[in-house]
Amino acid sequence: MDKIWENISEIIRADKMETPEGFQENVDVYSIRYSSDECEVEGFAAFPKEKKEKLPVLIYNRGGNLEFGVLKPETLCEYASYGYAVLGSQYRGNCGGTGREEFGGREINDVLHLTDIALKLPFVRTEGVYMVGHSRGGMMTYQACAIDSRIKAAGIHAGLADSFIMYKRERDSMLPEYHGLVGGSPEELPEAFIHRSATCWADKIKPPIIICQGTADWRVVPEQAYKMDRELTKAGKEHILKIYEGADHSLKGTSAVEDIIDWFAKHPL
Repeated sequence: MDKIWENISEIIRADKMETPEGFQENVDVYSIRYSSDECEVEGFAAFPKEKKEKLPVLIYNRGGNLEFGVLKPETLCEYASYGYAVLGSQYRGNCGGTGREEFGGREINDVLHLTDIALKLPFVRTEGVYMVGHSRGGMMTYQACAIDSRIKAAGIHAGLADSFIMYKRERDSMLPEYHGLVGGSPEELPEAFIHRSATCWADKIKPPIIICQGTADWRVVPEQAYKMDRELTKAGKEHILKIYEGADHSLKGTSAVEDIIDWFAKHPL
């Protein structure tokens, strides 16, 4: 294990791996396994090779669930190439980790514990962190932003903001997630759905947020972003909604990543 991880007790394993093509000259990548509550969780970390000064931390929250939409190191490398120390989790129970995923339940602790780990790295700034979440990772990011004051700004990338809308609009495709991982329907488990719907508690969001949403997103429909925008406005929370005409759930071909980085630059540590 590289010495950068030596004094971080939560790290169980940190193996340097081959950097994905396109980032090999500028970024180092590690496969990590760390402790979170009673679980062992898999993830990745990506850092710029050149560290002339201490780096800001960015926590990236993946989309999907279980083995669908698993985190790929390329995603972290993209943000690391902008000068961030980036860490991301597969969440408990996934990709060889222990425990059980709950699609927005106790695995929020996996995000918070990863933040603890990131801030113990010897080459990072410790005033706070930035956070980005894609799709289901948007739900995780909203949850973290309601809990953790260390998050100084956040980016939502086609993110889940309302599980009631998600269940109603995508009922057939989302039954395995909500019935298998959460435990039932909105009628059966209203509190569980509220917990997974940031639109219900927008007043609790702490940091400034940029919401990036495509108009052709069929998986997380634009209605979710529009509703979250309204609720954050009502709550008087600093945020911005960026709409990308014709963009799908991936937001490929848009300036979403650049817009998120620019948002972070406007909210320095």
